[in-house]
This record gives sequence, structure tokens and C-alpha cells, in this order.
Amino acid sequence: MHRVRCQPVRDRLAVWTYVEAGEEIPCGDPSVTDAERAAAGRETLAQRWRELLEPNRRRAAGQYAAGGLPDGEDVARVWYPRDPAVLRGRLGGKPLGAWAEGDILHVLWQGQADEVQLVAGVQPRLWPVDGAGGLWEASLRIRRLEEAVITVTVLPSLAGSSPGARMPDTLVWRGSRAPAGLPCADPLQGAIEEHTVDSTALRAGRGVTVYRPPGAGGTLQGCVLADGASVPGFAKVLEPAILAGTVPPLVLVGVHNAADPARPWPDRRAQEYLPGTSRRRFDAHLRFVTGEVVPWAAGRFGVREGPWVAAGFSNGGAWAVAAAQRRPDVFTAVAAFSVGMVPRQLNRQACAVLVRHYLAAGTLEAGFRQVTLQWAGRLQRAGLPCHHQEWVGGHDSYWWQQQLPGALAWLLAPL
Repeated sequence: MHRVRCQPVRDRLAVWTYVEAGEEIPCGDPSVTDAERAAAGRETLAQRWRELLEPNRRRAAGQYAAGGLPDGEDVARVWYPRDPAVLRGRLGGKPLGAWAEGDILHVLWQGQADEVQLVAGVQPRLWPVDGAGGLWEASLRIRRLEEAVITVTVLPSLAGSSPGARMPDTLVWRGSRAPAGLPCADPLQGAIEEHTVDSTALRAGRGVTVYRPPGAGGTLQGCVLADGASVPGFAKVLEPAILAGTVPPLVLVGVHNAADPARPWPDRRAQEYLPGTSRRRFDAHLRFVTGEVVPWAAGRFGVREGPWVAAGFSNGGAWAVAAAQRRPDVFTAVAAFSVGMVPRQLNRQACAVLVRHYLAAGTLEAGFRQVTLQWAGRLQRAGLPCHHQEWVGGHDSYWWQQQLPGALAWLLAPL
């Protein structure tokens, strides 16, 4: 989605807007709550959302009437009035539904909430349906929709409820010409293990989730994966590729981060994964991975100490890129998906050892797509081995899992 941000004033309580897919979206300092704004007599995000609903609907109605997408855009929000009874019939008694009409994907959710956000493959806010209490909708015109696979996850919130008070509703929508998914191992033949590694660098223990393939002997390849809790999902698609011989036997070492869902701000995950957010926390986390986790895994699981693959998605993908730039003596290959931030310049040592990169992003995540493509172009111009891939979809764990086996097969193939 194309995004143009308005310049915020230097005021922590201020609310400003940016434009995404033709919709005005309010935002503010994430360390400030709406309750704090209200207590100070200031406009809240909720108030700005209500003010913008009708203007946004008018713009979306105009986009629907236009019958196509703006030049250079792959997704745009559309809207037109519909009968609530007909919409409820679409749900068939379920809380969440999604369907396509031509090149438009419709998402419908039923439930009690003050606001409802999509948080997976596509991420617009759902709008309330007039005259239908508890019914929420979003409609998106999408280029090549028939080829798309999109995870639809609804995250509702109610005033006064704690974060994560209810489990989100989710489904995976597939277009009529979408590629078939990779084979999935369920149950796994290999092992998922949970460990805590005591860290001098972090001054605390940190969780590490490890996947070991079945029947593997000798010294194995090693891949460090950011967001270690995601290892089980990746292992389900990685194991069939290992058993088929398309990916060498390897140990997937998932390093957890310091994120705390109960305290979302400051963003500890971003501080550990993005070097420009908190250099101290980023450096400590990198020392932990390279100086403590890698030797620990090598000794415990028979993984060679180097070279390793650094892998991740979103901010974790940015970490994988940055880690290989800073420590090419440890990481000589990178699998990075939906990368949102990359280094300003190439590290000469990383260029000298020809660090290999497999980069991928979705057509519906414009910012991540653009940054990933720019980094691929910079690597290729420098003569470094780089494979760049795109999928018809968004910021989506489904696609990240689908990409990893192919990425590892390419990265670990003999030069």
C-alpha cells in the first residue's frame, strides 16, 4: 500500500494523519494512550477515526466507481452501501468471512468491539456497517487477486479490555489461480525443543526454540531464525523439504526477543532487531546470538560453528540483513522476508566474503516491498549473489513459511 505521512508536530499528545490506499489514517505517539490524551483535554485517536469515517467512505466510494486501481498501486480500498441482511447471510453463522467479487476482496466480521483491525496479510481497519450493530467490513480492490493467498486475521478491541483479551479470528483466503501450498508435516517427525540460554550479553536468560530434523547424523547446517516462537510453523514446511533432499539437513535455532505483549511500548523487539532504534540493545542481542547461541548450538546439536544462515521476517528480516553485514565471519547467507529497514551502505568485509542473500516480499505491503527490492538492487549492483522473489499477498506468516525452504535450498547450494 502506498503511504504518505504527514509531518507530526513535536507534541507527544498530538494526533496526525497519513494516507494509505486512499484512506486517511490517524496516528500518534505510540507511547501515549487515548486515556492520557482525553485526561489532558486533547483529541483522541478514537475521535479522529470517527471524524474521518464518512470522508473515507466517500473516497472509497469514488474509488469503487472508478472501476480500477490508481497508477502504480496494487491495492485500494473501495466501498458501496449494502443490505446488512445480505451481508449477515454471507457469514453463515461464523464470525468471520471473506470472498471475492471480480478483483475486489470483501472481509466481514461480526462481534462487539469499539474498533476492529486486520493484522495479517492485509491490514486495514474494518468499518462498521450502518444499521447493523456488531457488523464490520472492509473491501479492497487488489491487482492479480486471483493469484493471491491472504491471511485474514481480525483483532477487535473494547475500551477497558486488556491487550489480547480475546483470541483473534482468522482464515486464509486463496484465489482461484493461487499457487498450491508446500507439503506440510503434521505431526513432525523431527523434534521441537524449548531451551533457556543464560546470557552474559543480555544479563538474563533468553528462550531459544530449536527444530532438529529426523534421522540426521554427522555435522549439520545451522540457521538462526529471529522471532524464535515462530519455529514450529516454519518447521512444518521445512521438514518435508529436508526429507525430500531439496534442503540439506539443518538445525533451525529460533532466538526469542524481549517483546512483552502486556507492555507494547517501548518496542523491545524493534530495539533488539533494528540497529537504529537502540544501539545498546541491538549490539547486546547480536553478541548474544553470535557469541553465545551459535557456540551453544554447535556443541549441543552437532551444528558446525560456521558459516551459518541468518533468517527472519519483517523486523526480524532487517535483523538478519544487519547481522550478516556486521558479522560476515558468522553469517555468510541471509534469508530475509518483508524487510522494512536495511543498512545505508554495504560492509566491505561482507562484500569480500560474498554473503549470499535470498530476499522476498509481497505485492500488497508497499513499504516492505520497496525496501526489500532496493536492497536486492544494491546487492546485485555490487556483484553479490542475490535472489529476489515476490508473492501476490501481504505481510503474512503464510508466505514467510512458504519462502523459507526455497530460500535455504538456494542459499546452501554449492556455488
